[in-house]
Amino acid sequence: AAMASTRTLQDLTNLGFEEAKVREALRAIGNSDKEAAINWLLDHGEEDRGGTVELKHCPHVDEFSHPFAEQKLLKRSSMAFHNHCSHGCGGSENWFCLMCGETRCGRYAQKHSLAHWEEKKRQQEAALTVADAAAGKEAFGHCLVLGLSDLTVWCYECQAYVNHEMLLPLLKQMEALKFGTALPAPGATSSAAPSLQEGAAMSGVSLEAMHGRLGDSSWAAPRLARLCEDEARPGYKTKKANEYLDHDDVLQAKVKALADLIRRSQSCVAYTGAGISTASGISDYASKANDSIATNGVTEKVSPWRAQPTLAHHTLVSLYRQGHLKHWVQQNHDGLPQKAGYPQQELNEIHGAWFDPSNPVVPMSGTLRGDLMTWLLEWETKCDLCLALGTSMVGMNSDRMAISAAQRAKAGKALGTVIVALQQTQYDSASCLRIFAPIDHVMALLALELHLDVATPATPAAASAMPRPRTEVKDVYSNLPYDQNGHRSERSRITLDLREGAKVRLVNQQAWDQERWGNEGVVLAPQDSLKDDGHYAIAVGGGPVRVLGLWWLEAAQRGAVEVLPLVNCA
Repeated sequence: AAMASTRTLQDLTNLGFEEAKVREALRAIGNSDKEAAINWLLDHGEEDRGGTVELKHCPHVDEFSHPFAEQKLLKRSSMAFHNHCSHGCGGSENWFCLMCGETRCGRYAQKHSLAHWEEKKRQQEAALTVADAAAGKEAFGHCLVLGLSDLTVWCYECQAYVNHEMLLPLLKQMEALKFGTALPAPGATSSAAPSLQEGAAMSGVSLEAMHGRLGDSSWAAPRLARLCEDEARPGYKTKKANEYLDHDDVLQAKVKALADLIRRSQSCVAYTGAGISTASGISDYASKANDSIATNGVTEKVSPWRAQPTLAHHTLVSLYRQGHLKHWVQQNHDGLPQKAGYPQQELNEIHGAWFDPSNPVVPMSGTLRGDLMTWLLEWETKCDLCLALGTSMVGMNSDRMAISAAQRAKAGKALGTVIVALQQTQYDSASCLRIFAPIDHVMALLALELHLDVATPATPAAASAMPRPRTEVKDVYSNLPYDQNGHRSERSRITLDLREGAKVRLVNQQAWDQERWGNEGVVLAPQDSLKDDGHYAIAVGGGPVRVLGLWWLEAAQRGAVEVLPLVNCA
């Protein structure tokens, strides 16, 4: 009961209610029912802003936007504006389902929209198997609806109006449909910019924005290779999703300059975004153009658990082993650096990790883990050359890694920031070198220039790159140099039992995550996509299944990481 009350208190303060008032409401109603508490607050003078309670972050939008979510949001191309309830009800207060595209009446009519959500949720709950429940799978129904009168989005699960960057394209599309201002189809060109044509030279920006501060005035401007007027990352400090390519001779010159910078660097840091992994078959958020260059050669999307490192990942590992790359800040969550052989103890997964059960993906409104942020700040001051690869740099806190190196370079205190991406970013003119080309192609040229020995993806050398632990008893890891709380110790030794059914406790977990799911879990039988590589599936508090990457165990045997993600329950 205490935990439920604490969760309700947190939820309602997140909604904007004062903590003291929420506590008073909970005492008055005598339980932790969130809807009853909201009604009490509204009945006792709290402003309802016309009936709207705004939740700045909806976790269900994240759920439906996940690359391998079974249930997804409707596509823009499937939307239509029909302000009539599908049951024939009168009135104009109708809601458009963002999951199936059907329109139904709201609470001031026959509540068919509410009934639709409840029905879909019952159907999904009935279809859940015991294995699904054990794996943390939940039924949400068609919980997200768009109000056709004021174009706001309501989540029945959150019981609140919600905002989210992934909703913005849908809102813009419905606005255009409602008011008759047609938007171009996703990935298509726009008549608003007729002067832009594929093959045309980049224009309207400085020489530095085309090539970086070290650019040569004789270099030809990048050419527009894919025209797309959609915003790359709606809701952020973003650019259009147009894709550009350097001319071959300019690209060669830029790679030579990049190699020279790397040779001169004493503290080179990689700062990577989703663009470094698109060649592996994992979708990114920013590539919007039809026939995007970023996905050329990708024959099919793959399960993120089965995805394999790209040539770029293997090249960065080679740079590390040759002593050129000192640290890696990874915005992605995909575990591909570790699969390529990069050591876990040198990788900062600042935004969360799919293969670290103690470090779940941080929601857009969430807070970064304190120890990882401290680590990032430490390397921010040490970095003299930042390689920003495949990141849109739209204003995330972690972008400071690239921004700081660029700023210190202007004062002569660093070499600067190299940006490699197909799309323009807001920091192009601040870079020391700006390269417009596929990342794998740049890394292949760089490997030749620096004479690097790089494992080619899909070769035996690449397949054996991921470190694997040794164990005498299957799934039992003994004599690990850590204490009972998972902290590295010279005097203590523990055994980590990861056999199916073993109970574990998460270590170094964020407070918001622990409050939602608790900190204890149980080891499950892994699904095939995890079993192939020996990873472990962990069920925590009824939430989605979490995964422990096998490389954590190899690092633990060496005492390489300061803190383990989990330990066995006492």
